[in-house]
Amino acid sequence: MEPDKIKTLSFNIGIWNLYFITKLIMSIKGSIGFSPLYNFTLFVFFLIPTKKGMPEILKNFIGFCLAISCLYYDSFLPPLARFVEQFSQLQQFDSTYLIEILFRFIDQDTLVFFAFLSITYYLANKIFKVTSFVLIAMLYISFIQQSQPFFIQSEQAPRHTLQSTTNTLVKQKNESQSDLDLNQLKSDFFINEESKTSTLHSKLSLGSNFDILLLNICSIAWDDLDLTGQINHPLFDEFDIFFENFNSATSYSGPAIIRLLRASCGQQEHTDLFSPPNNKKCLLFQNLEKIGFKNELILNHDGNFGNFMTHISNNVGGIKSKVDLKSLQPYQKSFDGSSIYRDFTILTKWLTEYSSPQNAPTITLYNSISAHDGNRIIRNDTNGSLLSYKKQQKNILDDLYNFMDQLKKSQRNFVVVFVPEHGAALRGDKMQIQGMREIPTRIITHVPVGIKLLGSKLNLQGGSIKLNQPSSYLAISDLIGNIITHDIFSGKPFHLTELVNDLDHVEFLSQNQGTTMMNVQGSYYLTLDNKNWIQYSE
Repeated sequence: MEPDKIKTLSFNIGIWNLYFITKLIMSIKGSIGFSPLYNFTLFVFFLIPTKKGMPEILKNFIGFCLAISCLYYDSFLPPLARFVEQFSQLQQFDSTYLIEILFRFIDQDTLVFFAFLSITYYLANKIFKVTSFVLIAMLYISFIQQSQPFFIQSEQAPRHTLQSTTNTLVKQKNESQSDLDLNQLKSDFFINEESKTSTLHSKLSLGSNFDILLLNICSIAWDDLDLTGQINHPLFDEFDIFFENFNSATSYSGPAIIRLLRASCGQQEHTDLFSPPNNKKCLLFQNLEKIGFKNELILNHDGNFGNFMTHISNNVGGIKSKVDLKSLQPYQKSFDGSSIYRDFTILTKWLTEYSSPQNAPTITLYNSISAHDGNRIIRNDTNGSLLSYKKQQKNILDDLYNFMDQLKKSQRNFVVVFVPEHGAALRGDKMQIQGMREIPTRIITHVPVGIKLLGSKLNLQGGSIKLNQPSSYLAISDLIGNIITHDIFSGKPFHLTELVNDLDHVEFLSQNQGTTMMNVQGSYYLTLDNKNWIQYSE
């Protein structure tokens, strides 16, 4: 071939230097890893000479695809298979939400930084060969990576007044904890949980009638309250019993509602949640129905997304939402385009028009998705769901606080349980962007749970009580059993300590499909394949 038709091999990869410079800076900051094998292979690929015209375009197109793949490989995001598994649900998101999620991967600061880097590269490239310096930097980073323990440090989240829920630090697992050890600990955890049953299994008899209202609220965790400044909202002062260290055990709504409805047993493996329960005594609503409670359901949404209503029906049976939403004006549009209704409006309508008199005690599940990621308040000018979350969250807390006042005025006997499904993951971390909850980290599943006792004959001695032992859903079932046993609505004096004695406690272990996060002696470990583990520690 003639020399003028072939580019001579020169040690210059041109504009692709920016790609490697950016990755090197991100690697030094701990935002991504750096694979010497794949990055040097890609570097050599860009050095290959090509003909002019189409081959050059083809090379850059192939190089672009390889560069994106290499960047994703070096990132700490979950394996791409996770997104494939969730594709059917992603298809239900509206286009606005999908675009917003896409732009969360790149923030304004990143764009400004890249613009500055591009200008700097343009000027520097006129003075010296940038490619040589990029190669030296890549060799240096690779050498440092081999000579020091690899680690990835995420941003530290502020501590709130109750307990630290800092963001995580991902690093190689401690050599004292092998994969075999951690898999055994996980197996032992579920064997122990399988043996647990609630005090509701006893042959209890209901003395004085009272109603139970479960306020199952989506996307509110301690970390979210800390971020929005609502950690001291007056609603939390209303609760008589407060679980400060409660684990929702999952970061998705479907598994969360199943875990709540099966609260009368110990924590189940995630894969077992979607099969009929082996032990019918696990079903909270069924246990209370045997004592004399009538089952009720209220939703502020249609319940279609993610087979949500199916999950409820499979664990309660034949239950339907009592409040007709068609007669109400929607307050929000959901991430899938469906309507969401104001919490205070729904609950007040239920209390005044649908709620049964106390000669027929009820247990009512209320589920709200008002703060779910991707929701948008109708006729509101706030752009982006993350920016509007603060307002949405405050509206929910205000609505529940005002509704609590309505319950007091009703003079009826109520046990109100505020139990969020999971958090909103507003901060994000190195392995998942803001709003994504594929990995059930502690900042997502560490939720505030409170119990309020209401009734004209209550003779409570002493003040409220806060519990700091690690707890989950079985403790709620046990507490309801203790309330029935002590017949607190009969007018006789009682202390809250009598109700919280011997409640179940359980160490932190949270799961989604194929993902487990586990606490072992104060350190957090993650597996994405149920075999190999990496360490998260606060």
